[in-house]
Amino acid sequence: MIISPPFLPEQGNAAHADDEAYVESAMLDSMDKVIATGGAPAGSYPLGAALTWHNGLHLRAPSDATQQGRLPVRAIADGTVIFKRAPKPANTDATDPQNYNPSGSEASWTDNGIVIVRHTTDIGATDSTPTSVTYLSVYMHLSSIESTVLESKPIWRKDKIGKAGQIFGQDNQIHFEICMDAANLQKLVGASRPISWTDPSVPPTAHGRTDAVFGSVYIYLPKDTPTSATAPTSHLQPQKGAASIASGKLAEAQWVEIRYSKGQGIVRSYRATDVKDGAKAGTLIGKSLAEPDFEYNLYTEANKRHNSLDTANQISSSPSGWYELLRFGRNLGPDNLPRNAAHWRQIPTAGGTVWADLNADNTFKFSDADFPAFKGWQFFDDDTSQEDQRCDSVELKRVIRDPKAAPESIRARVALTKRLSNTDVREKLKRAICKFPTEWDRSTIAQRYGWLKVDEEFKVEQGKPWDDFSAHCEAISFERLPQEYKDAIWHIHPRTFISHMRNCPWLSAFELKTIYPNVKKDSSIEFLAPLNSGMRKYGINTPLRKTLFLGQGAVEASELNRMAEGGNTRGSYTRETTTWYDNPDEHYFDGYAHRNGNIDTRDHIKFRGRGLKQLTGRYNYAYYWVFRGWLSLSDFDDRWWSPPVGSRRAPVIVNPQFISVDLHSTIDAGGWYWEATPIRGTGKNGLGRSRSTINVIDGTPYSHALVEMVTRLINGGTIGLPSRLAACDRAFKLLGDTT
Repeated sequence: MIISPPFLPEQGNAAHADDEAYVESAMLDSMDKVIATGGAPAGSYPLGAALTWHNGLHLRAPSDATQQGRLPVRAIADGTVIFKRAPKPANTDATDPQNYNPSGSEASWTDNGIVIVRHTTDIGATDSTPTSVTYLSVYMHLSSIESTVLESKPIWRKDKIGKAGQIFGQDNQIHFEICMDAANLQKLVGASRPISWTDPSVPPTAHGRTDAVFGSVYIYLPKDTPTSATAPTSHLQPQKGAASIASGKLAEAQWVEIRYSKGQGIVRSYRATDVKDGAKAGTLIGKSLAEPDFEYNLYTEANKRHNSLDTANQISSSPSGWYELLRFGRNLGPDNLPRNAAHWRQIPTAGGTVWADLNADNTFKFSDADFPAFKGWQFFDDDTSQEDQRCDSVELKRVIRDPKAAPESIRARVALTKRLSNTDVREKLKRAICKFPTEWDRSTIAQRYGWLKVDEEFKVEQGKPWDDFSAHCEAISFERLPQEYKDAIWHIHPRTFISHMRNCPWLSAFELKTIYPNVKKDSSIEFLAPLNSGMRKYGINTPLRKTLFLGQGAVEASELNRMAEGGNTRGSYTRETTTWYDNPDEHYFDGYAHRNGNIDTRDHIKFRGRGLKQLTGRYNYAYYWVFRGWLSLSDFDDRWWSPPVGSRRAPVIVNPQFISVDLHSTIDAGGWYWEATPIRGTGKNGLGRSRSTINVIDGTPYSHALVEMVTRLINGGTIGLPSRLAACDRAFKLLGDTT
């Protein structure tokens, strides 16, 4: 999924910028006047004045690079324009309904230009079937709309939509919303996640979804989960009846979050149940723990944990399986992991910091793709009057009410409205997903606002007050809204949605085709899910990481069209099946002889380049085979190619063609090389680290010099550099936030 804010400040181009902070800076809260009758900011989500449902947020356009103007409004994702209405020119006529002022008598213009866009995107897949989601974005109160924005026509992410207008006389403001229908909301949050309020203290009984996995990993630890005061040296759980290496147990159930960012691991803990002192499920426990460079060291740590096992246990193990356990808290791939593998990590608890087995019995694993309730993601569909704009959701009122107030305070709507400016309340409402009708349907104004005529706390008197109010509503609402928009009655906090979904790196078929314009249809279909899964596994999940990984793959694998290196004969381009291609008249690969661990007379063709990164040579094949658990380090000797050749045991690989035959392995081998490539010191690469993984490019701005550096790591030289530069530029244009 590729998504960006509706404004794109220059600072978004910095590769080192914190993404959540960037989205915050791009989506500034408006400078709306506070409504005097209620005390609530008018542009709040999901509620505004009079405890009235509000579709989205009011945002203020940031200043442009000159600091003299304002940034234009842009499309947040590729999509199709389904509705457009040009704004009425502004005036100062106090009798014009668009000059209605809810907090004074002076004319306060509100622009009524609107654009609604439909977006369909992929967020994951089950096998090769994409999990596709359709949502709508709404840009309202535009003072002008670009002439290129046309109904029923496509619009591309970052395209200009128009100019922010006025809301109640405040300049440079827009109303922005995200909404969808129930069917698509269910796809977004997962088939097993109920789209109704869920008690966050109820313990899970199964793992989260696997079709979509992104962002933070969340692990539920039940009471009595094994713990240790020091780092255990064994990475296997004891067999039944055997003595445990754990020195303690968790006193109470809790949640653990693991988030990787720029190489660092961040570990947080949260309460799993409400407790007597008033702390609720989801309350942070202790201080966050930092694991410096843990993500950059995942490959090394996975090999370390695998290699710590004795020979008998290594048979049912693989470094690849351990790698996935460390990254996802579970093994999502096909490779071996011992049934009794332990996942020891240091975590905060209510009693202090301990080591805990995050893979112990009755632990359950999730990710941000599950929208976990304990993190505050809640669905509010209990409004008893869902055809009007008044909020009567008891569950939402419980979130808003002062926890120290008497229970009956839930009925004091004026007091609840004033609570909307409370920092804690606003934080909780960021993850509220609410069901209510749109406020832009002109045909339902009386139905949606008629209650204001009789409301005891927020009454609008009949006569001129009501006539002025309803005329204003009519002036900024619309006839003939698309039915699909009127059906999209589930609303999500727009800023939170964008920030949250930017963690989902899954690419759609169309997006892949944009990056690889020459990919053949068959290749794009069969490699789409493996490519996305491979990038997910190896943490290639930021615009910069994806740009360089995919850009290099464009040349190495000819845009997914050639997964084995071709030579001088036609047969070398034929896809291998049960045996590897061998032709004594093929001399194209002769240059590989006696290089990269090749020692036998046919090694140069047997271990030719295969996979997304064209893995080459018996050396690379051997260590990839070890990573997948198909070979053991004890099966061959180190430096087997050293003279006298044949005096040491060489790794035996009888099926090297498996890399290009098996779709998963074709991509996985490229991801392995990306992750296992040694990065040492400063040297030519200039990264100043001694690590394994090209992901250490984090924090380095995108440039052609960076592309060349990575080319040398992938290729060993600069073969095809102009094509690699062009491919990376094309990818970064799609994936980055530059305009």
